[in-house]
Amino acid sequence: MKKIGIITIHSDLNYGAALQAYALNDYLRINGYNSEIINYIKIPNHPRQYPFPMNIAYWLMNRPRFKRYRKFLADSVSKETYNTLDELMDGFNANYDVVISGSDQVWNPTCGGFVDKLNPAYYLAFADKNKFKKVAYASSVGSYVFNDTEKVSVKKWLDEYAHLSTRETAGAEQLKSFLHKDVKVVLDPTLLLNADQWRKAEHTVRIKEKYVLVYYIDEIDEVVAYARKVADKHGWKVAMMSNTRKPYPGVDINIPFCGPAEFLYLFDHAEYICTNSFHGTAFAVNFNKNFISVIKRNSPQRAQTLLNNVGLPERLLSNLCDIDKLSNQIDFAVVNEKLDALRKDSTEYLLNAIEK
Repeated sequence: MKKIGIITIHSDLNYGAALQAYALNDYLRINGYNSEIINYIKIPNHPRQYPFPMNIAYWLMNRPRFKRYRKFLADSVSKETYNTLDELMDGFNANYDVVISGSDQVWNPTCGGFVDKLNPAYYLAFADKNKFKKVAYASSVGSYVFNDTEKVSVKKWLDEYAHLSTRETAGAEQLKSFLHKDVKVVLDPTLLLNADQWRKAEHTVRIKEKYVLVYYIDEIDEVVAYARKVADKHGWKVAMMSNTRKPYPGVDINIPFCGPAEFLYLFDHAEYICTNSFHGTAFAVNFNKNFISVIKRNSPQRAQTLLNNVGLPERLLSNLCDIDKLSNQIDFAVVNEKLDALRKDSTEYLLNAIEK
């Protein structure tokens, strides 16, 4: 049985980060691998915050969420914790057969870097290429464009990989332009697990009314406006996860301090999803929910790639008036057929990359 270490952005208090990390690790375990997330946290953390590197005031405000995140990831992360590249290089577990840079925007220095500088850890620079096979699964640059100096470092690190993949077409094309090698586009890890597999990780949230779920990254007013219009049309409530007990204007049901397990339940039991998040869009598709993906104008690539691939480009909206042009029901038989084909292609890449 091969032992696999995954390095990814797993410790942020962010649903997408936690869920994508969990998904890749869980998929590998389902397929018989001894897999774990390498507990790399680039900022030293307070012991009570484990594994989240936040200041104490933020921790106290979000304590219920921290507890739920900890519980959700508890069985997935390594016992050893690393805070620096030197610690990784000195203490890295030599028993791994394969190391994988996972998904999320690990290759985007504005997300995984140091004050907009590249972070070598997410490029597996700590792992000796003669001892470990290096694989990228859906590692993302987001909308970032490397400058000429950065390209030199990125090429050096990525040339040591046995297999390269990312989750956006635009990212793959950028990397190909200076790596001069194939970079495959694969599904985000959250889509490697099907809806039934995700339901095993849900935790119940008691809501009696039918609801439109709001899940936003920013520009909250815009997303709530879309949800309000849908809810009023059907006589439903607007529900939203939040970090406060006070409801947001336009929201009927406030659900504070949810963890990833509660996030899954709320998506699974919603009548409709309104989101401007890529992962919100991915879970709406995976759970076969009618949805609107509000365009994220500074980085629409991820949602565009997914929706184009499953045949739903019209669900990405940039104008509130466009709601009236959408069909009331999505033909998920066609969508699921396309998603299954994409899932098969992505899992074949991943398993072949590990074994060959």
